[in-house]
Amino acid sequence: MPAIMFNMDKFEKLLVEDHFAAKGTAPDWLKELELAKPVDFPAKMTEDIPEYGLTLVGMPDAVFEMEDGNICVVDYKTAGYKGDDDPFMGSYQAQLWGYARLLQHHDIGRVRKAALVYFENDLADFEDDSDDLFTKDGLFVPFSVKIHEVDIDLRALDKLMKDFRAYADMAAPPRSREACKTCPRLKHLLDIGFKQFNSLKVVKDLENKDTATLNFILRQRAADQRQDRVRESLGWEDDMTDFVPATQSAFNLQ
Repeated sequence: MPAIMFNMDKFEKLLVEDHFAAKGTAPDWLKELELAKPVDFPAKMTEDIPEYGLTLVGMPDAVFEMEDGNICVVDYKTAGYKGDDDPFMGSYQAQLWGYARLLQHHDIGRVRKAALVYFENDLADFEDDSDDLFTKDGLFVPFSVKIHEVDIDLRALDKLMKDFRAYADMAAPPRSREACKTCPRLKHLLDIGFKQFNSLKVVKDLENKDTATLNFILRQRAADQRQDRVRESLGWEDDMTDFVPATQSAFNLQ
């Protein structure tokens, strides 16, 4: 599936470029963005940001010169359009802010507009007339285009990078949100890494211990590990109940 989405995005980009090459203008469904022509830009742009110890990296889908000489950066999405209700909208906005900063850093031009261009399939409209989708050679899948303009806010991007630096420098992950189902599983993975680190530290500490002390420590550690496994197994059993209907027991799945 990721390969299909990648190739669809690439195909959409080529279609728009071919339309400009053949007609000298944008397709009708892009006219509202006031695009004059595609512009060349580095396929991969970077900017070192020393104050945060970060490198910003971006690979925009498309960049256009606008009718007023400014720049519009576009990101193609092969997906259903949900508008501001899209749970990923915050990430998409930050993505376009990053592109805008990089384009200006590389002197491509002043970015006045940024937009998400959704290619949304209309298969649901043919639910009662599915035969209309069949062709002599296969299937015809109709798409419509929805455009979502994003306000460019480079100050907000700067704050995001500052917050990212603060999170990256934390000794432990921040407290999870109550509704997060992924956080407990992530904590299990982090705990494994923490235990491995502690095991190496323990080995280092035991290098110069006498035999009697070593045997005592190892027996105590084995007992602690057995208790840890019991607690962990109970935790995973609780997690499994998320996938079992309320009327069934986790130990009686038949």
